[in-house]
Amino acid sequence: MKKVVKIVNKNSELDENLLFWQSKTAEDRISAVQVLREQFIVMFNKQQQYDESRKRLRRVCRAVKQA
Repeated sequence: MKKVVKIVNKNSELDENLLFWQSKTAEDRISAVQVLREQFIVMFNKQQQYDESRKRLRRVCRAVKQA
């Protein structure tokens, strides 16, 4: 097995990540966030807290611009 070292400029790596996520649709980005949330809940054993928070009343505020 060969060892391979890749030297990457940190700024170019950030630019590549930004370009990658900008190329995705809003639906794809939201889906990725949801996957990460689910992984976090499982990894840190937060299922009970998550279930409790889902039982509470959801509050939604909308700003409406009036003419």
